[in-house]
Amino acid sequence: MRRVLSALLLLFSSFGLSSTWAQDWLHVHVNYDGYEWAFPYSITDISYFDFDADSTTFQMHRSDNQRFVIPFALNKEDSYSSAIDSITFSASLAEETKNKYKIFALNITTEDGADISSKVDYVRCYISIDGRGEYQYDSRPGKIRGRGNSTWLWYDKKPYRIKFDTSSKMLGIDNNRDWVLLANYRDVTDMMNVFASITAKWMGIPFTTPIRFAEVFINGEYKGIYQIAEQVEVGGNRVAIDEDEGVLLTLDVDDGPVESPNSGDNFFTSVYNMPMAVKYPKDLTNAQLQQIKDDFAVLENAIKSRNYHAVDSLMDIPSYIAMDQLQEYLYNVELAAPRSIFLFRDKGGKYTFGPAWDWDAGYDFDWSNMYTGHTFFTNYRETLFGSDPYRQNGDYRVSKFFTDMFGNAQFVQQYKEQWNQIKDSLYIRNWAETQRYVDGLNELQTKKTNKGGADYTTPQIREEERWPIRNMNASTETGKMKKWLENRLAYLNGLIANYPEPEDGGDDDIKETKMMGTIQKSVNVNYWSGYRQSGQISVSKEELAALLEVESIRDSRMNLVPLNSDGSEGNNTAAGTYGAWFDYEGDTNDWSWGHVYIESNDLYNWNYGCHPDNCSPWDESHVATMQYQYNDSGTLKLANVKVTFHIQ
Repeated sequence: MRRVLSALLLLFSSFGLSSTWAQDWLHVHVNYDGYEWAFPYSITDISYFDFDADSTTFQMHRSDNQRFVIPFALNKEDSYSSAIDSITFSASLAEETKNKYKIFALNITTEDGADISSKVDYVRCYISIDGRGEYQYDSRPGKIRGRGNSTWLWYDKKPYRIKFDTSSKMLGIDNNRDWVLLANYRDVTDMMNVFASITAKWMGIPFTTPIRFAEVFINGEYKGIYQIAEQVEVGGNRVAIDEDEGVLLTLDVDDGPVESPNSGDNFFTSVYNMPMAVKYPKDLTNAQLQQIKDDFAVLENAIKSRNYHAVDSLMDIPSYIAMDQLQEYLYNVELAAPRSIFLFRDKGGKYTFGPAWDWDAGYDFDWSNMYTGHTFFTNYRETLFGSDPYRQNGDYRVSKFFTDMFGNAQFVQQYKEQWNQIKDSLYIRNWAETQRYVDGLNELQTKKTNKGGADYTTPQIREEERWPIRNMNASTETGKMKKWLENRLAYLNGLIANYPEPEDGGDDDIKETKMMGTIQKSVNVNYWSGYRQSGQISVSKEELAALLEVESIRDSRMNLVPLNSDGSEGNNTAAGTYGAWFDYEGDTNDWSWGHVYIESNDLYNWNYGCHPDNCSPWDESHVATMQYQYNDSGTLKLANVKVTFHIQ
């Protein structure tokens, strides 16, 4: 190898390269087994360097004893590595062609070959970026750690976060230190995040990440295809809001107080009890955190009152609608958690939704085999919001923060208008752009064989060889994805066109709240019939109107919620629109702890039953309370319905 390197140094004169250069990038092209990798290094004088190589690493030694190691390990046991064929040198690209659809290459070498085993602790590394003639080669020191939640815990192909020592472009994407490598292991097509990001940007959801793909090697081991993405953070090249007074938030159970109770930067929202984390500003004081919570509660109360004008003064409604529509189109059930719902408020501005992020639980993902399965695209008729979003008759229960505004006629009309503006191009335009990335993954390449012949391969083939998924292949799954998106768009067109429009807007600000009284109900529950009883609990409109002291009830101004035993408001979590499971104490709880339940898609007629494993005929009576909340010209009138269950 030393003889080859010495001979190569003689080639400099033939390229017109003198031993002393003006400072420029020297690109070292390592050619092995039919593939070429390029690693740049800034030099002023070629005589500073001697060269060496063994079976694992090609090294450049500076004469002042500062060793620079070209970070490309060679592992002869790895089918994706072999001995070096040759090494050549060239100057930097004269001009970038910037074809972003190609599959580029990242080679990451950790200090002392350290494993990347933590989501918290970074490992020092050197990162070389092969732009494949489209973008400048780059090579920088930095650090790397794991990232993600379920994707880090459950899957062999790990996602990563990298941080350069200094701000740097990544394959033409604007300068920053922080970058994300998405493994997309759950997604055989590699296109679910791509289609979502392309569509989100086209719909006007701001600051959504650009897309690049790269094959990644870590310490010489082929790790497969990764999607390079921007880290969601505040900055001029990211979420570009005022760094003194801007706020970046995320609705997320993992970053919120549910899974991160000690982080000091999160809370449950005051009105809808959603898990919220503050991504910016950093290093919050308790007073700052409380102020952010109080400010957001103003928006929540405006949404709860379904006051269009109040909401419009606080929130960018088009971005809210666009996010709702994208979540529904891609059937991203993690809206129900919620997870990865970002929104920001710039100095003097409104709450705005974006960037769009994290879609590998959408597209009708089969959660029943989530640890090992990769099943998507089965049923295009399931929905988050159903045919009546205000009544929440969909297949998932999302926070009413996302659906209460459907009780406002002006909002529903705007929602439909915004959908009509995009529906004709939503699939066709954005799939055409997605297809260019599909083509990049399937770009045919030539690989030399040991016998001097040639094999034809693609990045997608190499990915599938490295990560075989239950006999699935990207081509078949991508075909399913396209068909699912087409069918779902046609289905939603009919559904959204027929969303109910309330007879009035309910735009009266809530000025006071009044408790009007309690209606008592009593039912006998047949223990042996268990979950489904034959009768119903009914409340007549006339009885309720008399208690609320109104001449007649407008359903669009009515809400119905379960109450806990202390009178606090619970969430509607039953299978129907309204209702919940109640435990022995009369508090709302999940099914596993529940004793009795109430559920209904109707405000006035409710099904009920019991959990036969949690209660018995010898139990004392159970009590559950539902509360009507009626906006009567700015007065929120409350009426409780207390139901006593006698188990027999």
